[in-house]
Amino acid sequence: MTTTPEIKYKRLTRTTGRPGFSVASQSRGSLWLGPDHLLCVFSGGYTETYKRFYFRDIQAIIIRQSKRRLIWNAILGPFLLLSLGALATYLLNRDDVGIVLFVFFAVIILPPFVINNILGTACICYLRTAVQVEQLPSLHRLPKARRVLAQIQPLIAAAQGGELTPEAVAAQMTESIAPSPATPPGAAASEPAQPAPPVI
Repeated sequence: MTTTPEIKYKRLTRTTGRPGFSVASQSRGSLWLGPDHLLCVFSGGYTETYKRFYFRDIQAIIIRQSKRRLIWNAILGPFLLLSLGALATYLLNRDDVGIVLFVFFAVIILPPFVINNILGTACICYLRTAVQVEQLPSLHRLPKARRVLAQIQPLIAAAQGGELTPEAVAAQMTESIAPSPATPPGAAASEPAQPAPPVI
């Protein structure tokens, strides 16, 4: 009787929900690094779905900037200004209402506002193979996406025959890191698949 050796994974991202509102069962995901593939773990309720993407099959990793950080700033900003006004009122008049609003500002509004800006520019990331385009929900901020891509780029290049030249990378980067509205994965998957080196 033979046993299958256990695969050791390195976690690249923590479990994160898809950007926006989603009612799909696979609404949260994390990314893990295997010896010759990426493992995407999608969680929804009490179930988990696992998808492996082998380095040799990855054609492109597409990053598109989104306006999610600006939208959250637009939502939180007015409440932040209101709370600052309440703080000024409290300091001038010793008003109890000002105290309540200031506590609201300090505990509820300020932390998410600061975190939203510290995490950096929002983005949407897709992984493309010859047969599918899969969104990677845990890569939803540009700095994190770039860090993860820096780790997996040499592995993909090695699995597909070596490093890409700067000219080849530039020729393939028509979609990478482009500030445009998100394209549904289904629309991209419907295009005819053509073998191409990975776009990192």
